Amino acid sequence: MSKKIFEDNLAYPKDSEAIKFQGKEPFKIYDKIKDFLKENLEISGKDIFERILKWDATDINKSFYVKIEAVRKLDSWSEINLIVVARGSQNSQTKEGDVTIALKPFFRTIVSGNFLQINFWWIYYFVYYKKKREQYFYMAKTMINKLKKDIGNLYNIKLEESV
Repeated sequence: MSKKIFEDNLAYPKDSEAIKFQGKEPFKIYDKIKDFLKENLEISGKDIFERILKWDATDINKSFYVKIEAVRKLDSWSEINLIVVARGSQNSQTKEGDVTIALKPFFRTIVSGNFLQINFWWIYYFVYYKKKREQYFYMAKTMINKLKKDIGNLYNIKLEESV
């Protein structure tokens, strides 16, 4: 079985989108990010995976590290993959701190099949699916920009949209 993978970085030309915040309650991203992902990517909770949650409670400045992954299937071949990494610290008494949030969005199309199926898929791709994939790409880009805007609104930061 042969497999063809097309992968586009939705944060291009950067590897990821970085959002930095310093102020009151930086850890509140953890409470809100799953709701933001459900709302903006239009997915259910089963498509969100909390990969890592680390919290150091041994110091007055409690450091944290959160990694959450979300997958939005668009059709039988294409999907949006988003990895959200939040790293920072928060003072347990004053609730002041800092956080850096990295968004790593990918638009991926995976086609598998035998020799003949792949060749027929290329014909189908150039006749029909290329245009559909382009529509999906711009839809994914819009979803990521809305997510970025919601995170900015959470911390009262004005963020620029990606091009």
